Amino acid sequence: MADLNGVWVQFTINVLVGTVAGGVTNAVAVWMLFHPHDKKFGFHGAIPKNKARLARSIGRTVGERLLTANDIVHELHTAGLRDTMDTKLESFFTGLLDREWGSLNTLLPPAVTAEVEHALSGLGQPVAEAWAREVHSPAFEARVHAFVVKMRNELTLVPVGAVLTAERRAELAAQAADLAADVIAESRKDEARSAKSRLGDFVLRLAGEERTRAFVERTVHTALGRAESRTWGELLAPVSDAEVVKWILEAARSPRAAELAAGAAGGAARAILEKPIGRVGRWLPENAAQRMSAVAAPALWDWFVAQIPGFLETLDLEGMVERKVLGFSTQRVEELVRNVTQRELDVIVNLGYVLGAVIGISTFVIGRLIGG
Repeated sequence: MADLNGVWVQFTINVLVGTVAGGVTNAVAVWMLFHPHDKKFGFHGAIPKNKARLARSIGRTVGERLLTANDIVHELHTAGLRDTMDTKLESFFTGLLDREWGSLNTLLPPAVTAEVEHALSGLGQPVAEAWAREVHSPAFEARVHAFVVKMRNELTLVPVGAVLTAERRAELAAQAADLAADVIAESRKDEARSAKSRLGDFVLRLAGEERTRAFVERTVHTALGRAESRTWGELLAPVSDAEVVKWILEAARSPRAAELAAGAAGGAARAILEKPIGRVGRWLPENAAQRMSAVAAPALWDWFVAQIPGFLETLDLEGMVERKVLGFSTQRVEELVRNVTQRELDVIVNLGYVLGAVIGISTFVIGRLIGG
């Protein structure tokens, strides 16, 4: 009986020692994966020691396998981004076309508006220079001659009264009076004018500027009225095409014409900035927003997908992940790993206990067989 009790005691001791040894050994092995965090007495946890290699490995895995361009495009399709983009794009075009837009001056920031106005203010000189080059070119003279011939042919049998209505005659007379006043004012600036011109200027001064203007306006209006019953062919017969072309060229090539061209360019530029845009959709079909979206959406999506590989290369995703992992403390890395693998680590420890118990039983049996 005493021998039997001794056998069971020996068996229990072998099993307990084997179980504890196996479990503790595995528990220490698991613990040493993370500890010590810093090297002590020649020992250093496996993960803290290889933190840099782990960061590089994670970065390479994420960059080369987890987040490839194809994976991202597939995920974007699955997430419905394409449908969302189509909807947003149609809403954008609808708002763009149906909104009442103000002038560019109200839409642009003040700093941008100031720069635009400054840039437009310099258009006058280039336009004047371009106008001078154009009107002095042989091509322009040829076009003027062709225009004069064409207009003479078209107006030969047309009555003057069909074109020069009473309102137009009054307007032309007023414009002629203004032009005469400008010519007189310009001629007074010429110090080298003849004595005859100076005498005429003196007479005009005695008559008064307003009387002179009224006289010119009345004379032109009367002359146009007398010509009302005649045709343009009869009226223009005394004047050759060459003379008309010469007058037009002289007017176009005068400094005043260049000033008018420069002023018109600046005025047009300012008018563009100040004129309200209004609703853009009024110039387009009713379903313009849908049609524009249907055309733009596929092209925009294809462009977006085509940019993803280059974007990922520029982004250096591997380096970002590596630097992020390296920035974690050792405790944070341990926490991340344990959150993912704690169940498996517990299995390893428990398996150590089981294997230790099996080894204890095996050593007991082998010992009994040998001791026989």
